[in-house]
Amino acid sequence: MKAGNWIIVAILAILAILFGIMWMSASNKVSGAQKKAEDAQKLYENASATLSDIQSSLDAMGSDLLGEIIGGDEVPGSTPEDRRARLISNISNMRTQIEADKKKIAELERQLTQVKGQRDGHLKALNKLKTSLADKEAILAEMENRLNKMGEDIEEVQRQAQAEINRREGQIQEKQGIIDNQSRDLNRIYYISGTRKELMAAGIVDRKGGLLGIGRVTTVTSKINTEKFHTTNLMDTQEIRFPASAKGYAVLSNHVAASYTLTKDASGWVLTVKDPENFRKQKFLVLEKL
Repeated sequence: MKAGNWIIVAILAILAILFGIMWMSASNKVSGAQKKAEDAQKLYENASATLSDIQSSLDAMGSDLLGEIIGGDEVPGSTPEDRRARLISNISNMRTQIEADKKKIAELERQLTQVKGQRDGHLKALNKLKTSLADKEAILAEMENRLNKMGEDIEEVQRQAQAEINRREGQIQEKQGIIDNQSRDLNRIYYISGTRKELMAAGIVDRKGGLLGIGRVTTVTSKINTEKFHTTNLMDTQEIRFPASAKGYAVLSNHVAASYTLTKDASGWVLTVKDPENFRKQKFLVLEKL
């Protein structure tokens, strides 16, 4: 082969190498651009899905907030405390959702700053969502303020109710105390026993009537000194015991005979009240030891 032909072959080979290098470089650039485009497309698709999720979350939260603001249907028989507890739970759940949406928005902003092109539309959508999120946070803050006020109102109502209950219970106890005292006073019995001589010496009984000392009867004096009597209460017991006496006792006070019994047992004598209503009409019980 002539020298001129070798030169031509060498030049062609060099050109082929150069063209190959240029083609590979161009091919790599195309592949890199294509990969970037594919990555960007995936980012946009993910961003769109994330934006849609956030928007759905905010829409649902807006519906919940509207329901809380206008009141909604109350559970029959629920109390203000029940509603307050439900509001606390709902607000806590909304706060958690807002924090989750904030994290999604921040991550999406970070990703969008790394690409160009369609990101402007997504950033506008993100800004709208951030505004909506801020509005809902403000509504939640207002609801929490109302909730605190509601708690104060409930506590005040409870304090007032408890004060009224205490006042009424005090009145009831006072009235009951008066009734109890009246009942105890009504059922209090004064009693004394002794020989005729002892009773007369104590000024409990005297002898009246008769002629020349004959036919006199022993009666209870109208002027009673209660300090000389023992006391019992028919609300506590309906038995009054007296010391042993061989001949027994005679009831001198004007008690209805059918309202009591007077019997002897191993330890002495016992007067048992059978009809407290009639027996207590006479406050002073006087027994003469025979």
